[in-house]
Amino acid sequence: MIKFKSLFIVLFLVCFTYSCNEIKEKDLQNLEGYWEIKKVAKENGKEKIYKFNETVDFIEFNDQKGVRTKVKPTLDGEFFATNDAEAFSISKENNQWIFHYHTEMDDWDETLLKLDKDELKVKNKQDIIYTYQRFNGYLDGKK
Repeated sequence: MIKFKSLFIVLFLVCFTYSCNEIKEKDLQNLEGYWEIKKVAKENGKEKIYKFNETVDFIEFNDQKGVRTKVKPTLDGEFFATNDAEAFSISKENNQWIFHYHTEMDDWDETLLKLDKDELKVKNKQDIIYTYQRFNGYLDGKK
């Protein structure tokens, strides 16, 4: 009887943890806005931590499609767009959200691992994980 209860508790915790971490379609609205790279992690455990970014990503998103544009923030809260823009669509495949990027030079996919109002985490085909944090400005937290 104790083994059955233990097994039930473990299965419950696994299911609860998975369901809490699942990214729902309504969560995708959190993509919209300014994001700065915080960390890049390779599958071998090596990481690169970013303390300052000269450019940030501005994501415009609507109806499963969007554009990610590199912008340069200024100290006074303005942004200057660069010529780097990537169109994407997102679809749910095997219970995961997949970004499908397309530019004149390349096509690639990334798997969405985490998304909330403050953090965005994706993984590419080379198992490199990119962690972004919401950009709030350089000096006073303004967007």
